[in-house]
Amino acid sequence: MFKLTKREMIVLGIFIFSIIVFSVDKFYMNTSEELIVEHKNKEIENIEKTQEKKEQHVEKLIIVDICGEVKIPGVVKLKEGARLIDGVQRVGGLLKTADRKQVNMAKILVDGEQIVIPKIGEDLKEYKGTESYEITKKSNKVNINTASKNELESLNGVGEVLAERIVQYRETKGRFHEVEDIMKVSGVGDKKYEMIKEEIRVN
Repeated sequence: MFKLTKREMIVLGIFIFSIIVFSVDKFYMNTSEELIVEHKNKEIENIEKTQEKKEQHVEKLIIVDICGEVKIPGVVKLKEGARLIDGVQRVGGLLKTADRKQVNMAKILVDGEQIVIPKIGEDLKEYKGTESYEITKKSNKVNINTASKNELESLNGVGEVLAERIVQYRETKGRFHEVEDIMKVSGVGDKKYEMIKEEIRVN
């Protein structure tokens, strides 16, 4: 039987021990690298999620000019989708002389428009031929580009289903450029259009 000398046994033992140490060290190094990579991936995911949240919270603004019978007439910045009541509050509210009956405070404001709040008994036809008159004149009409489903349902002959179709068309095809474009929505034929054409606008 082959026998190893004491010296050879020591050398062999050192060799085997070295292999074991190398293998264990390599195993832990690989494990550490995996943990580091996983940690970095989680950090990247957290950064991306934080960035997405920031982008979602970025609010779009509109600028409108509110004048007439308000306390502090002027140009104000508001969140997109704001209503006239929000704008009026920003300019200090209505004066006692304001003719509230001629103003639709629930109207959704559009970027760049001017709103004139009339005096009690004032005939808005005095503004005829000016942009301010034309916009005020439109205030009671439903803007089919910005109206909510509930607002669309307020139109003559428009129910929940048709209102949803109008919103879906707007989301997939884009804004309406002319009032007549509403007829591109399934369910709005000549007869329906005649019923609502005087109640709607596109800006």
